[in-house]
Amino acid sequence: MNNKKQLRLYNVLFPAWMFTLIPPMWLVIIPGNFVIDSIVLLISLWALKIADKGNWYKKHIFKIFAFGFLADILGSAFLLLLLAVFGDVIVDFELLFTLLATVVSALLIFVFNYFFTFKKSEASLRFRLSLIFAIATAPYTFMIPTAWLY
Repeated sequence: MNNKKQLRLYNVLFPAWMFTLIPPMWLVIIPGNFVIDSIVLLISLWALKIADKGNWYKKHIFKIFAFGFLADILGSAFLLLLLAVFGDVIVDFELLFTLLATVVSALLIFVFNYFFTFKKSEASLRFRLSLIFAIATAPYTFMIPTAWLY
């Protein structure tokens, strides 16, 4: 029974564990996030019928990428904080805590994009783009059990 609790505890620590103990994964994670952000931006620009897609892309992609990555890191830190505060309780409610951390990251993605990345855009476009990025680029990888990586 104790072994089962340890497995669950490691599942909760997935993002921080992977970033700190397997640095080569950064070589996959960073370009992967950039590619996903690029795809979401280009599809959004096309779907929202925004003219001059090239300039929009160049002007916003690096901010989107940086703020998205920051939101993922802050979500991981939030998950670690929950672990530190709730300790063993988190083992019984790991899915709930992991979902909460994913939602916190998504909210941060929305806030960062709304107030910083797209701040000079029209209000309705600003809201739609920020919402698209919050939903499409939330760190769903938090849900991947670490046992799958072994």
